[in-house]
This record gives sequence, C-alpha cells and structure tokens, in this order.
Amino acid sequence: MTDSDSFFTVKAELDAILADANRPVDAKYRFYRCQCHPKCPDLIGWYLEVRPDDPETVMKVHKGVTGLYFFKFGMDPHIQKDEDRRALYNPIRLAALWLQSVEHYLLRGETLLVNSNGGMMPLDGVKILETVQSDKIDWDMRFDDEIVTICRWPEGRHWYLCSSKHRIFVPDKYDSYEEAHKVALRYVPADRLCVKENSGPLPPE
Repeated sequence: MTDSDSFFTVKAELDAILADANRPVDAKYRFYRCQCHPKCPDLIGWYLEVRPDDPETVMKVHKGVTGLYFFKFGMDPHIQKDEDRRALYNPIRLAALWLQSVEHYLLRGETLLVNSNGGMMPLDGVKILETVQSDKIDWDMRFDDEIVTICRWPEGRHWYLCSSKHRIFVPDKYDSYEEAHKVALRYVPADRLCVKENSGPLPPE
C-alpha cells in the first residue's frame, strides 16, 4: 500500500466516524438516570453511556463539548481581554484535555457516563435508577429558566445553538435556521429562544 493509499484509507475511516447521519434504529444510545454519589442521595442526573468500542459516540460528544467550551469561554470578553486567562481557557485546549480524560478510561476498557455539560464518571459502582434508549443524543433534562440562542457568524453558512445552562448539543451545527430552530424547540418554548445580535440577519420566515 502506498502512502497515498494509506492516507485515503484513514480519511475514509475518519469520515465514517464523524458522519452526522443518524444511527440505524437498532443501534440506539443508552441513557441512565443515576444517583451520582452514595453520600449525596439527592444528587441525581441523566448520563449518556460511552463504551470503549464506540468511537463514533465519543467523537460526536467531543464536537459538542468543543462547541460548549467555545461559547462558554471563547466568547467571554472578560477572558479574551486577558492574555493569560485566554491561554488557560482556550476552548481547543480544554476540549483536547476532555478527550484525553475520556481516552484514559476507555483505553482501560471502562465504560463512561457523560452528562449534558461534559462531566464524566465511570459506570462501575454507580447506582442506576432508570435506563432509557434513544436514537438521538438528548439528555432528558429541561429547565424552566433555560434560554437557547440560535447564532451564526457573519457570512457563515451554519447555525449553532448555545444554552444558558451550558448544554451540549449534538450535532453541534445545522445547515439551516429552520433546522436549528426545530431542535431548539425540543428544549425550550419559543419565548425563550433568541438570535445572537452579531450573527447576521434572520432568514425570511
């Protein structure tokens, strides 16, 4: 095999992993409602199962985490005006560290649980209260005061979602405003949706 053949083989494998197409119906995501710590019985939340043999889910969540860190830290003017803080809270750096932490567990054969903010813990020893399967990566958590912003860069093609509750969205970008708007409505009613001011004009209704 030539270097060129090897390159295209690896690229094809990566493209398959990163494809945004929905999984087949029989390959569902599994979510657990967990009691996170025995000493804190009221600390309960929904977590996505991430298995060592499932790189596709790892990469999809990693893309969502990268977007979360960008909107949380990369767009914060207080961080961006300080060179040291900007380096410390660099979203690419933080997302790489997140992936490194995930790799630490998965390479040891451990299954991870990941919450809607990117927090993680090993499955082993966790008290499971409820199990749900879904064909979408959608943590079953809703907040009465959550605000979702639909945004797009000036002259940009894709639309993004940003949550006031620092929610991970998978996929992390959408081809049209209508598609992003439809996904946002799964989490909040229309009166808690807004459009980022510097994201360019809204498409015609």
